[in-house]
Amino acid sequence: MSKVTAYYHIVFCTKYREMTLPLDYCDDVYRFIWSELKKMKCDLLRIGGIQNHIHMLINLHPSVSLSVLMQNIKGRSSGWIRTNEHFIQFRGWAADYYACTIAPEQKYRVIEYIKSQHTHHLGNAVDQELISMYQYAELQYDQRDLQ
Repeated sequence: MSKVTAYYHIVFCTKYREMTLPLDYCDDVYRFIWSELKKMKCDLLRIGGIQNHIHMLINLHPSVSLSVLMQNIKGRSSGWIRTNEHFIQFRGWAADYYACTIAPEQKYRVIEYIKSQHTHHLGNAVDQELISMYQYAELQYDQRDLQ
């Protein structure tokens, strides 16, 4: 039997990074996304964020491609959010997303990072966070990314 660990730290933003996910109702969005991940046999280790973006740490099932997973997560959650009265300003997700594999020994550090999003963003803009993440993953950042 094959054994696979494929940890991904994923970030996706609301369209134009607008603050359209009220904090009081983010847990509802997280639960919906978790249910979609379970349907695709992916394990959710942690999810969190603020009003304009979501972080996830997942273990991607070997039968699922990352692009198909994200198309499903963003498409299905967008449809659900648009029918929910608590998210009347939500205009959708940005077209792109950030994803980076992590080593198993980094798992707990990333979990703590995701857990601390509320306090982390008291003094840090989302753009600066994304630039740092892109640099870590050796990706070229463009300000239009994740809009």
